[in-house]
Amino acid sequence: MKEMIRRIMDAISRWTLLAVMGVILIISVVCKAMYHFQDYPYFTKNGPADFICIGLATGVYLMLIKKRDALQEKLNCRLCFILYMAAAVTYIFLVPLKPFSDMRAVTEGAISFSKLNWKEFFADPYWEVFPGNIYLAVFWGLTLIPLPGNVYSLRIVNAVFIYLIIMLTRKIAEVYGIKYSKLVYALMLLNIPLFLYINQVYFDTPVMLLCLLAVYLYKKYDNILPAMAVLGLARYFRQSALIFMAAILICHIFEKRSLFEKETWKKETLKLVSSVVIFLLISKLSVGIVGSFIQKNSDYKSYPAWNQIYIGLNEPEFGFMDNNFSYDRSFDDVVDRVKEYGPKRMTVLLGKKTFWLWSQGTYQAERYAFGIDVTESSEKFEYDTVLTGHLLDNGQILRRLINSMMRSEYLVIFALFIWSLVRKENINRYRLFYYCFTATFLIMIVYELKSRYIFHLLPFMVILSQKYLDYTDKTKLGEKN
Repeated sequence: MKEMIRRIMDAISRWTLLAVMGVILIISVVCKAMYHFQDYPYFTKNGPADFICIGLATGVYLMLIKKRDALQEKLNCRLCFILYMAAAVTYIFLVPLKPFSDMRAVTEGAISFSKLNWKEFFADPYWEVFPGNIYLAVFWGLTLIPLPGNVYSLRIVNAVFIYLIIMLTRKIAEVYGIKYSKLVYALMLLNIPLFLYINQVYFDTPVMLLCLLAVYLYKKYDNILPAMAVLGLARYFRQSALIFMAAILICHIFEKRSLFEKETWKKETLKLVSSVVIFLLISKLSVGIVGSFIQKNSDYKSYPAWNQIYIGLNEPEFGFMDNNFSYDRSFDDVVDRVKEYGPKRMTVLLGKKTFWLWSQGTYQAERYAFGIDVTESSEKFEYDTVLTGHLLDNGQILRRLINSMMRSEYLVIFALFIWSLVRKENINRYRLFYYCFTATFLIMIVYELKSRYIFHLLPFMVILSQKYLDYTDKTKLGEKN
């Protein structure tokens, strides 16, 4: 029975991803998913500049492939860390973006928290609408206590988190037996959206870092307990940690033979149950401690979670944020909206939404790196630099070039990721990756639309995009796949 369930889930996961992602890749050759800086999604056609950038990204990738043996042997990670952090600090001070939107509240809250200024901390009316983000402000405030209390310190910490994400991706590639793990490392170092996210002091990087750490601990040491403890901490930031938690649990049940052997099933079952208890304890305890602090100092009320699904099914912007919040939102409202649209309109809505999400390719990094469109530098930058005048709006040449290069870089990795799905034997070894992709795909069909909501999958996509090189090398050597 276990084997049958495993095969069914593997087949659904693999074929769903292969079919949907394959169609999306084909359509994206003609149609381009775009983000408008008045905060809505739209589509346009690929132009000559897009194809040039795709060719350039492909050329860079082919060059890295050609030098993969040298990279694997000679690439110095310590030197890369120094260069990466030097580039990060340069970027932070050459693009001194004023925090805005959610990031503004979290940043200002973190600075107030680090100074233990509770009156200032709770004075922001933003918390009345999004009190859940107080948890983020508290975390970033804790990291700021030993540092100068400003946004630049937070962004440097964020840059360190991003570099740790890159290192963990390489480590996970090694654990999974990827021959050219330093090629994975190089691709992560060169990933433009990941670098630009240094300016985004929010939940994205801490969650990705902790989830990757959990995967590494689980696969490296074959022990579910520390992995679940780390995911309990990740759950403090966002519910997306549940995707990794569920994927690891399912993989553990399917792959741990000792769970079904007479001599060891009691011990292994106890460990499995204990891991779930640890996850719940750590997540509930961390959220509870900060929650009691919030309740003690305020009377903020959170919106029901149904708002994100109701918004995720809005037709005009096919699921993008339209700020249609209500404290009375319920499951019945979602059902009523689905009934109102009917099968045809819902199919079109979900099709547009899914294509936009998985082909947009930039994770909206431009928005978080360079802010909204303005006419004057002082409207969004702390001071002028040699770059700020070229980053005012998304119609400028530099901005358009960055956007096209980000999307082109994504499409190259996305295409190779899809090719990895073709290899049937992959599903056994990379089941955890595929389950995370499938769960995210299914959730995002109905959830509020933002391309950064699939950002946590970037490391897995990069790792899988390199798996085909192992097949190629084996074929050249005459080995059996």
